[in-house]
Amino acid sequence: MPMQTVLDASIWESCQDIRQRQHKLGMVCAVFLVVALLGLVDGLQGLMRSGATTLELLPGKSAALSGQLTIKNPVMRDIEVSFTPANAPLTFNLEGFFAGYWFGNGMWRGVVSAENQAEPGEYHMRVAFRGAAASTFQNYMVQVHADANDMRAQSTSFVLRLTGVNPFVLAVGFVGLALLVGVGVYRQGYRLIRMLVRMGCGEIVRVQEEKDGVRLWCLLYGSRPPYEGTVCAVITAEGGVLAHARACTAAKGLLQLFISWPAPEKNESGPECNESGQVQKESGLVPKEKNFAVRPGCLVCLRPPCPQSPPAPTS
Repeated sequence: MPMQTVLDASIWESCQDIRQRQHKLGMVCAVFLVVALLGLVDGLQGLMRSGATTLELLPGKSAALSGQLTIKNPVMRDIEVSFTPANAPLTFNLEGFFAGYWFGNGMWRGVVSAENQAEPGEYHMRVAFRGAAASTFQNYMVQVHADANDMRAQSTSFVLRLTGVNPFVLAVGFVGLALLVGVGVYRQGYRLIRMLVRMGCGEIVRVQEEKDGVRLWCLLYGSRPPYEGTVCAVITAEGGVLAHARACTAAKGLLQLFISWPAPEKNESGPECNESGQVQKESGLVPKEKNFAVRPGCLVCLRPPCPQSPPAPTS
């Protein structure tokens, strides 16, 4: 059955264009999300390899640092910070104490700085509180790099070594791009639904093969379902007519339809045989190669398409 006898050709072409644009935008959105996920994974593995107690600095630069309090109600002079070696070109400035964001426990916050003429290398820093046990000392490793290129080359993050961009910044950026493209996917989907409603079609979302045929579940998109027993054409997303299904019950925006298997041809001389000569069972089912190729994404013509708007009257 030609497509033009079922649906309006111009509306159908517009619907196909919308489907293609939505598919392309969806692919772009998926690529952005994959890149964001890879950036996140790369950043996390970099943190695991370097450790949470490692600081990387350039000469003349500083980094914020915080840790847990090991005594109650401390004052500024209770904290003791030492470096190894003792003449390390590093300084520590305590900014104060605050409550933790997650559990409300006591925390300290400070800034570690490297001198302008700091020699590249590894330095160790220990944070302790007066009167606290030695087991509560907090140890950090400070890696001072010669320049930005050296820091990038020694980074544990593949993304940072390759592009010079922080992997977490990369992940956030691509998630933002994916959200923007996702809005376009949503808008194209909304336009597609409006076109399907205008054509009087619903989209198949589930297909289940049964003993006597195939049961379909079709989205109504707010349209009034056809009367029970109404015969509806089932078409592919490309426009080819596959079969005709009989409408069943409708509930929660879904319409059930059923396609019955054709009755098997009986041979008067005896049981039916297949090409290999084996006897087929008379189960009422047609061979698999004759099954209807109905898949999720196919369409069901629920009613005749909406008529085109009449032309405006001329004076």
